Amino acid sequence: MALSLQTIFNFTETPFKLKLLAGKKGFKKNVSWVYYTEDAATIEFIRGGELAVTLGVNFERSKDNLGIHSDDYIYIFLKEFIDEFIKHDATGLIINTGKYIKEIPQRVIDYCNEKDFPLFSMPWEIHTIDLMQEIGNMIANDNLNTKSVEKYFYKAIFEQNDFDPLQVKNTIFRDTKEFMIVLIELKEELFNDDMMKIKRYVEYNFCSHLNIKQNEYACFIHNHRIIFIMKDAGFYEIHEIFNNAKADKFFKHSKISISDVTNSVTGLSEIYIHAEAALEINASPEKINFYDDLGIYKILIDVRNKGILKNFYKEKLGKLETMGEAKHEDFLHTLDLYLKTGGNILQVAKLNNAHRNTIIYRINKMEELLFSDFSDGETRTELQVALYIKNLLEKNMFV
Repeated sequence: MALSLQTIFNFTETPFKLKLLAGKKGFKKNVSWVYYTEDAATIEFIRGGELAVTLGVNFERSKDNLGIHSDDYIYIFLKEFIDEFIKHDATGLIINTGKYIKEIPQRVIDYCNEKDFPLFSMPWEIHTIDLMQEIGNMIANDNLNTKSVEKYFYKAIFEQNDFDPLQVKNTIFRDTKEFMIVLIELKEELFNDDMMKIKRYVEYNFCSHLNIKQNEYACFIHNHRIIFIMKDAGFYEIHEIFNNAKADKFFKHSKISISDVTNSVTGLSEIYIHAEAALEINASPEKINFYDDLGIYKILIDVRNKGILKNFYKEKLGKLETMGEAKHEDFLHTLDLYLKTGGNILQVAKLNNAHRNTIIYRINKMEELLFSDFSDGETRTELQVALYIKNLLEKNMFV
């Protein structure tokens, strides 16, 4: 929940006489810090999300040193700055005009509009240090509040015994009627697994592109997942996150899941498990994976005594484990297809790319080992449930 450039501008426009010249389409970007520079060569050290400030001290100096007196040089000088800021994901640029840079050319303004890069002017009589201190204080206070909210929600999900629901009463989530969780998986190879880089990217790049108000969600990273705690979210917010992820260079192949809803912050731990299940069980990166679409898995996941489920699987299918591993898996795959096709041997053979006699042999062999009659409806139901439990066991959903 970093501060957006729009929010900072709203608070500083009047007292510091800021004027937006270009790049209003970039107003949703989040600001990580305020950065002062007079040398384009130092811009490579920024981390992304910075709001830059310059006086243009080097403009007259470099122009005189180069013997340049053309009015076009101010465009060349500022364009070099702007290109470097864009390249290194800065949020915008404030130019203190009046002494070194008297006026910002229209060509520079047009270029910033073309790049959707916010450009501001501030009159010389306003002290740059005062503006920087004000913005710095705003960001520091917001970071403190954000970390507190993230800590509260982390405890609500993963450390329920240390969580006090009253803490949320002092945040923007105090009047929330429904909570929902959205999960985005993170590939371990992203950013060479540098969690700090991923966190900065999510906060100052990915979230900046979401057309969702900042007070409608909280976001943090845990166990290689981006966790969104959504406040009274609906169809629009869910698809906004999904569509932005699919367009993102890092997250476009990631799986995304949606929990059910809870009307209490104390229910977050439960719906997180539901979102986690939707992310792990037969999930696809090509669609939104809803917990509500999990069918019978919804019942199995919420069975409190997981030992009962493990024992059920052992009772119904455990005897097949006496086969070799490869053979065991082949037989279980055949059984799964057999049950899903209503016992249609020809269809199972086609789906399994095997001869019908091979399928008949496998079915008969499993009936023999399990002492079961696969034509019995109740038996089929129990075997199908056992296969569902096996899927959960393989995905470590009962750990």
